[in-house]
Amino acid sequence: MADQPILSLQGVTFAYEGDVVALRDLNLSARRGEFVVVLGANGAGKSTLCYVLSGIVPHIYGGRRRGVVSVAGLDPWDEPLYVTAQRCGVLMQDPEVQLFMPTLKAELAFGPANLGVPREEILRRSREALALVRLDGLEEHNPRDLSGGQKQRAALASVLTMAPQVMVLDEPTSQLDPLGRWEVGEAIERLKRTGDLTIVMTTHETEEVLHLADQVLVLEEGRTVLQGSPAEVFSRTDVLEAAGVKTPVLMRICAELLGNENVPAIPSLSDVARRIRELVAAGRLTVSPEALPPPPSLTNNGPVILEARDLTVVYPGPRPVIALRGVNLQIREGEFIGIVGQNGSGKSTLVKSFVGLLRPTQGDVLFRGKSIRRFSVGEIARRIGLVLQNPDYQLFTPSCREEIRFGLRNIGVRPEEMDARVEEALRMVGLEMYGDLFPFRLSFGDRRKLAVASILALGPEVLILDEPTTAQDHRGRYQLAELARRFHERGGTVIMITHDVDLAARYAQRLVVLWEGQVLLDGPTAEVFRHPEELRRSFVVPPMAAQLAAELAPLGVPSHVMTVEDLYRVLRPASQREA
Repeated sequence: MADQPILSLQGVTFAYEGDVVALRDLNLSARRGEFVVVLGANGAGKSTLCYVLSGIVPHIYGGRRRGVVSVAGLDPWDEPLYVTAQRCGVLMQDPEVQLFMPTLKAELAFGPANLGVPREEILRRSREALALVRLDGLEEHNPRDLSGGQKQRAALASVLTMAPQVMVLDEPTSQLDPLGRWEVGEAIERLKRTGDLTIVMTTHETEEVLHLADQVLVLEEGRTVLQGSPAEVFSRTDVLEAAGVKTPVLMRICAELLGNENVPAIPSLSDVARRIRELVAAGRLTVSPEALPPPPSLTNNGPVILEARDLTVVYPGPRPVIALRGVNLQIREGEFIGIVGQNGSGKSTLVKSFVGLLRPTQGDVLFRGKSIRRFSVGEIARRIGLVLQNPDYQLFTPSCREEIRFGLRNIGVRPEEMDARVEEALRMVGLEMYGDLFPFRLSFGDRRKLAVASILALGPEVLILDEPTTAQDHRGRYQLAELARRFHERGGTVIMITHDVDLAARYAQRLVVLWEGQVLLDGPTAEVFRHPEELRRSFVVPPMAAQLAAELAPLGVPSHVMTVEDLYRVLRPASQREA
C-alpha cells in the first residue's frame, strides 16, 4: 500500500556491549520519498540510529536491542548484511572507507556484481548513478585521485547501483570543504527530487538541509526531544540550543526578532529582508547603527612575528603539485587571523611551512625576522604551536598528564616546574578531572582539547588551529575557538584555518582567503565578506547575517554586521528604543 511506512521504528532502545545505552525508546516512521533529517550533539545517538537501520548493529557492532525495526519490509537484525544492503544503502562521513577499486567504473559495479545482477543491468544502473551525481566521463579514473567532494559523490553512486529503497547518509558533508559540500548537497537534492527514495540524513549543518527536509528528528542522549516538520522543530530555538543544535539563522531571526509574523514557515533571505523593511516602515522596528561599535582597527604597530616571503611550495612526484605560488604574508604579534579557502588552496601547506614541517621550494618563512631554517625543531615547537585537524595524530602516551609532560620534558622544563604547568594546562581546557585517564577514552572533542593543552603548556607565542570544526557539533566547534580567544586575550597570536564562516566572523579580526595557492583577499574580516563575487571563486559564502545586512544597507544597517547578535543590536523593537 502506497501510504504504508517504508521505514518504522517503534519503542527502540539499543545498548552497546558494556551496557552503554545509545538509543532510548525511539519512534520513527517515514514513507517512500520522504527526507528525514536527524540532528543532535555528538554522542546523541545519530550514528547508532544509522547502524540500527542498516544492520551494522548487531552484525558489526554487538549489543542489545528492544523494540520493533522495519526497513523496506525486513528487520536488519534478522538478516545478513548482504540482504539488508539491497534494501538500505549507507553513505558514511569518510568516503575513503568505502572506495577501494582501481577505477570508478569497477567501484560502481562491485556491489551489484557480487549479488549476481546481470551485466546490462549493472551498466544501466552505473550510467544513471553517474549522471545523477554528475561524474559521467570519469569512469576510468581511480577514485583515490578525485577531489573530496567527488569521492563522496562516487561513494554515493556506488551505493545507488545497489538499487536501495532507503538511503542512510551519516554526516556526508562533515569532512568536506565549501566546494565539496555544495557538490554533495546538489547531488542529494537531485536524489530527493527523484521522489521514490526514502532518505535519512544525520548532520550538524542545519542551513544546508532546511529546504530539503520533510521531517526533522532531534536526539539528546539517545532520546527524542523534538520531532516534526522543519517549521515546527526549528521554531523551538530554546530546546534546540539546550540539545546543542544550531537553529538556522533566518529562522532564529524570525522567531526572536520578527515573531514569525507574515513570513513563510521556511523563509528565504529575501522574505526576511522584506519583512524587516515593512516593520521599519511601520515604525515597529528601529535601526540604530550607532549601537554597534565599529570593527576593531587592524592598525597594529606590533612587530611582525611570522612572515611568508615569496613562498612557493611544490610537492614532488610524477605530476608535481604547486601548493603555494609566491605567497607574501605578514602576521603581526597579537593578531587573530582566520584563513579560509577550499581544499587544495594551500591553507595547510602554509601553516606547515610556518612550523618547519615543510621546506619551501622557493622563498622563505621568517619568525621574528629570522629564517625558520635557523631554528631547531624544539625551538619552533616551543614558540609556535600547531593543533592538527585530527588530534589522534598527536596523542600517544598512557595518560593525559603524561601527554602534556612529554613536550615539557623535551624542551627541558625542570621537574619542580613541570607539575604546575601540567595542572594549569589541564585546567585551561577543563580536563583537570581526567589527568590519569588514557587519552583515547576521551571523546573526540576532549581529545582535541588535550592536544591544545599539550601545546599551551609549552608557552608558545603563536597558536595555529587547523580546522577546529572538523567532525564537531554546534557546541564543540566553539570550544577550541574559545580556548584560542583566551590565549589571544593574554597577548598570544592566533591563526585559525576554518571552513566555518560563522566561526571566522565571530573570532577572527582579519581574514585571509587563499585560492589556488595564492592570496585572493586579505583584510579586516567584515571588509573581506563585502566581496561576495571574489569569494565565490573560492566557494566561500559570507555569513547569513552579513548577507542580510547587505540587503538592508539602504535602511542604515552597518556593513560590518557579521553575526545575529550584531543584527539584534542594530535592529530593535520600537518599544525598546532608548530615550
